[in-house]
Amino acid sequence: MFDTFWQPPPIDLPGDPGFGLFTPTHLVILAVLAVVIAAIVVMYCRLGEVGRHRTRLIMGCTAMASSWIRAGGFLWWGVLGPESLPLWMCSMGIGAMFLDCLKPNSWTREWTYAMTLWGAVCALTFSDWADRPWFNIFSFQSFYVHVALIAYALMLLVSRELVPNWKNLWKVAVVTAVVVPVAMLANHLFGTNFWFLNSGSPGSPLDPILAVAGSFYIPVLIVAVAIVWALLYLPWVLWARRARRRVSRPVPQDGRTHSSSDGS
Repeated sequence: MFDTFWQPPPIDLPGDPGFGLFTPTHLVILAVLAVVIAAIVVMYCRLGEVGRHRTRLIMGCTAMASSWIRAGGFLWWGVLGPESLPLWMCSMGIGAMFLDCLKPNSWTREWTYAMTLWGAVCALTFSDWADRPWFNIFSFQSFYVHVALIAYALMLLVSRELVPNWKNLWKVAVVTAVVVPVAMLANHLFGTNFWFLNSGSPGSPLDPILAVAGSFYIPVLIVAVAIVWALLYLPWVLWARRARRRVSRPVPQDGRTHSSSDGS
């Protein structure tokens, strides 16, 4: 096991070195990471303003630094390739988190909710590095950055520092519309699979979508993202509408509100 710790991908060992999708090892890892994420969020919500700012800086800067160290390690071992370009959805999430920890704004925060949160959850659930040993420095880095992305988004949500607003979705759409064509071009030139635009991660729901959609795979992906956005933002729209109704509800002339018809 220790022989694989410093070994970069591809790892070519006798037998199957990977931890596999939804194996006992994978499920235990997901359970442990869920506890870690919950602990980070609880800790963050208990901190004051200075502590929260410091925590955001630590998470954003370490995630970005780990990505550069990973690329440096690949370069050192001679395995750095086009797939290391920061054109993955989660790579963009790291960039958004890094920028947000330095200067919070509606662009980075809406991206964090609309794209990064569910994207990182899917990445952990359907880990495309499951063919590698779990006890490997690069597997650890993959787990760490996705945990950081999820925890960062939940920290902001639970602390109410981020209140998703569907009116800001156009910003997410603009960035996506700029990046996706670049990813498609890179996929065409280098044979990569950024944003899983050519095929899904093995074992993920994208595989059957591709099998059914065929040449309509990308249009179906666009519809799928629109559905995900609807599911993500509908609760917030309903909550805001309910809050407005409570505020606009008329108060009885005697200044009292009644919870039931018998006055109780």
